[in-house]
Amino acid sequence: MKPTCIKYTNTYEYNFQICGFPRLGGAGYPTIKINYIRMKQRTIFMILSCIILSSCTATKLLTSNVQPSEVTDIKLLEPYSYISMIKKGNRGELDDSISAISKQLNINVIKSFDEQIPITGDIFLTDSAINKTLEKEYEELILTADRNKNITNLRITPALDKILEANDTRFGLIIISAGFTRIKGNYGKEILKGAALGILTLGMYYQTPIKAYSTIYAMIVDSKEDNVAFYRKSYKQDMEPLDQEVLTNQYKKIFEGYFWTKNDSGCRRAGRSPVPRAARRSFAPCPVPAPRA
Repeated sequence: MKPTCIKYTNTYEYNFQICGFPRLGGAGYPTIKINYIRMKQRTIFMILSCIILSSCTATKLLTSNVQPSEVTDIKLLEPYSYISMIKKGNRGELDDSISAISKQLNINVIKSFDEQIPITGDIFLTDSAINKTLEKEYEELILTADRNKNITNLRITPALDKILEANDTRFGLIIISAGFTRIKGNYGKEILKGAALGILTLGMYYQTPIKAYSTIYAMIVDSKEDNVAFYRKSYKQDMEPLDQEVLTNQYKKIFEGYFWTKNDSGCRRAGRSPVPRAARRSFAPCPVPAPRA
């Protein structure tokens, strides 16, 4: 199960099959198709399937009827990470070494929220056969939730259900990270190639490569109700998937509105704070509305 990586179809049309969770296709990273069309007076149109490049942040929060206050004693299930490295040109290959680094970074970051997300332990198995089965089941659950944008009738899968019950656990947290990064110097070279093409075509065509991409899928499964209690995905273009600060901000966004809230004034509501303990600073308390006369 290897993700389909970046593929360029020709000089003027890039079809980005961005490396993501295996077989998720457009569900993991949205397929970004950029058409560079001949324009007048140096104007360049870019047709994107992902709104504006920098605006992609997180999907809609999907939850079951179980209230967030009821979601306690969560066990972290072993995360999976699929990170590709672009070494030459714009073709990336899945890299096991940086995927392992990414996995550990995600574990560290999610556990830094220990006072905000009620994670009380983890379930990491040593049986490779069971782990392969779980990996496929995670894929199935995430693909279904992402494609349907609905988890109402989504039931947890057999092996996962058995693992949770065997560990006397109601709630399990599934984390999947995916993305790509570039070897040092590669991005600068690709920028220069794009600029050279712009000069050769008198500004009619210009190519801007994507520097990096980071996506995190988070799902909380409920063995008691036999369903999914929570699902959300965060995706960041031009953000490094191996940057701890980037990952921290993505997790803050993923669980915003569920384990914590932040209003427009920047104050914090009573309850859990979305800031990891190590990086926490004081916030002004939210003003209490005056009682109506």
